[in-house]
Amino acid sequence: MITDLPASRSQAPERGARTRRPPASGSPHGHVVVEGPGGTGKSLVLDRMADDFRSAGTTVLDVAVLDLAGDPAPEAAPGPSAVVVDDAQWLSTAALDRLRRLVDEGSSQVALGLRPWPRPDALTGLVHALGGERLVLGHLDRGTVQRWAQERFGGALPPALLEAVVTATGGLPALVEPLLRSLAHARPDAFPDGRLPVPDDVLDVVRASLGTLDAGTRAMMLALSAGAPLETDVLAAALAVPPHVIGELLAEARSSGLVLGSGAVVPLAARVLRETSPPELVHDVLRRSLDVLVRRGDQPVGLARRLAADRVRDTAAARLLERQADIALRSDPATARGLLDAAVACGSPGAVVGARRAQAAALSGEFDAALRWADAVLCDDEALDRPRAAGVAATVLAHRGLPSHSARLYRLAGSERTGAVALSLVSTGSANEARAVMAGPGHAAEVPSLLAGCEELMARGVLQSLGAGEHAGGDISAALSTLSRAAAMLEPLGRSALLQETPSALAALVAMHCGELGVAESVLDRAVAADTGGAPNRARHLLLLAWAAMLRGRLDRAREHLLRAQDPEHALEPRDELYLQALDVGLARRSGDAPGLAAAWARAREALLRYPVDLFSLLPLGELMIAGARLGESDRIAPNVADAQALLERLGSPELWATPLHWSGAQAAILLDDPAALRPHAAALEAAARTSPYAANLARAGRCWLQVLTGEIVAGVVESTAHDLAAVGLAWDGSRLAGQAAARTVDPRARTTLLSCARALAEAHDLGARTAATGPGSGRPGSTPPPAGRLSDREREVAELVVAGQTYREIGSRLFISAKTVEHHVSRIRQRLGASNRSDLLARLRLEIAQSG
Repeated sequence: MITDLPASRSQAPERGARTRRPPASGSPHGHVVVEGPGGTGKSLVLDRMADDFRSAGTTVLDVAVLDLAGDPAPEAAPGPSAVVVDDAQWLSTAALDRLRRLVDEGSSQVALGLRPWPRPDALTGLVHALGGERLVLGHLDRGTVQRWAQERFGGALPPALLEAVVTATGGLPALVEPLLRSLAHARPDAFPDGRLPVPDDVLDVVRASLGTLDAGTRAMMLALSAGAPLETDVLAAALAVPPHVIGELLAEARSSGLVLGSGAVVPLAARVLRETSPPELVHDVLRRSLDVLVRRGDQPVGLARRLAADRVRDTAAARLLERQADIALRSDPATARGLLDAAVACGSPGAVVGARRAQAAALSGEFDAALRWADAVLCDDEALDRPRAAGVAATVLAHRGLPSHSARLYRLAGSERTGAVALSLVSTGSANEARAVMAGPGHAAEVPSLLAGCEELMARGVLQSLGAGEHAGGDISAALSTLSRAAAMLEPLGRSALLQETPSALAALVAMHCGELGVAESVLDRAVAADTGGAPNRARHLLLLAWAAMLRGRLDRAREHLLRAQDPEHALEPRDELYLQALDVGLARRSGDAPGLAAAWARAREALLRYPVDLFSLLPLGELMIAGARLGESDRIAPNVADAQALLERLGSPELWATPLHWSGAQAAILLDDPAALRPHAAALEAAARTSPYAANLARAGRCWLQVLTGEIVAGVVESTAHDLAAVGLAWDGSRLAGQAAARTVDPRARTTLLSCARALAEAHDLGARTAATGPGSGRPGSTPPPAGRLSDREREVAELVVAGQTYREIGSRLFISAKTVEHHVSRIRQRLGASNRSDLLARLRLEIAQSG
């Protein structure tokens, strides 16, 4: 009797496969061979062929009554007959020989179904003798599965769900058919994200197919599904069998349809294997596979992760995961953190990997977890890698407004972090101590790293920015140069550098404190594009970009940066939260949003409580000084202002860092209409004006505001000063100065002039904002505002007339401005072009005009 392994009647052939009506008996081409792995629909094809034979009047000999051991009785098959045999690979040699004789005699047609394996010699000969039509079935592609779904649903599956069906089943028809049937009842549009519910009847088909396989074949499939490579030596070692056996096991597995030609196990089969196999068998196969691969130099991370997922302690897996985590720390901290967690699950002691876990968490922006692991290492005197843990904790505390604690921890991190120690000290006003640290005998690491070099350059750059006296301007340039070199040194490290502050942020702060807003935006744009410093510093760079845009008056652009800086999944650290809230205050004040200003002020004061003043938080403090005066609540932040002033005094009152704070104090006094409060700030700006062009502009603005408040308004001076402010990026402040002077003057002609100036600056500021929003080259020719260091349109008009030889009075008459205003324009042009005398100025003007065409 011919025996057949049971097949599901729901199986279907691959679409596109042809089944034709068998030709008349005796035809030399009347035989059909249907070949394919299990589950591809051979049984259904053979059933249809048997029906076709009967419809044509051909007697189909049932295998139950056909005695293949002897001659068939004549009465058993009157007239034309056919034999339909499924799973011929399991027939005995005697049965195959009898079928061969029937074929040779031509007395019956034969429809033969078989799998690719096993293939005994007698079966090979029979297939060759049959000739005729050969129908090969296989796994379905996505297009065919989609057509099947359309036949059942009347519409296409969503792409994600289609991909889930094809991936889970491997395209095996015996699994696709019942799965689609279950989706037809459950409405496929209920799974827009592609999450696939698998009913029990589909899993039962898989279990039945796996149950027909040899135990060794199932073990091999288990190893493949766990990540073992399709290599004979590896699988033989993992299964503890001779290498030649692997070929037979693989052939059986592919023949079942549950392993694809590539060697990948159908995911549903892999799932059932894992659920039904004894855990000790699974772990044994995984460990042996991993051991073979590690010994030959491979890095089977997937196998190690599988062991970790089951919390199997394995030394080789733990060491492998640690090594891969060390590599990932340089480029992908989140992956490194997962690998280290897996290493602990495989048996790595927490004290051994704790510092690295802390570093990976901190680089991923998970500061709470970083502090927990770092603290556990620091509290364990026998723990390894304590310097790394100290560096992580120091960085987190610096972000959270505890620079003094940060400096102490950086000292524990070793001589390599000397630059970080100095930077923490100078941020709190301990410049002399910072210089001593940098000059100390143990300041250099034995093997200096890029990180150590970068931090040393950052500390030196900030110390250079504190310079005062006649060389202060040169010190600012040197500071920017030093910080730029630090940023270039950091670029190869990218996101893997864990820093309390990035050189790009420090360079931007220095640039904004001296009015070089274009420089600030340039270095920050580059930092954002390179993701310098990774997750802990992304918000920092965007918030500083927003600040630069706000100073320029580009409020919409500032709001865009502000939104990008806020991650809904992670709260900002106290340092960044202070900048964010101060930006909200500044934007509300500049927009005239009184309710918004009051709400933002309350949030900002709370943020200020959680982040004490340091050298790098003077900008938000200055903005809050102005808002406090506007709201009549200056006393609320008076202690913070006093702390800032004391910090600056300890640093020697550096003009670069003190100038913006004095300008904010001056504006606060202006809002309070308090000339007495304005005078000390104006005097400080006057003192700084000797060495800083930016401070000189602000000093002139302070004097002008004082004159406006006392009623001594000279329209030409106000107009010139307003343009000076616009020239250093403070167009909004210049427009406000002109507008306030216009409101206070009693001269109608002066009022008209000043209002015109205020409107012109506001329009220029709006045009700049629109140009910045659309990007370079998006507007009409000439729509881009002049870059820093070049001349504005009005200055160019004055320059052309100066080159033409006209006097200040003649130029003023020509341009409808006063001779005094012309003089101020020429003075500003000389400063911007760096001319030392009149002849030098004329030469530079001629070159400037020639270059502009």
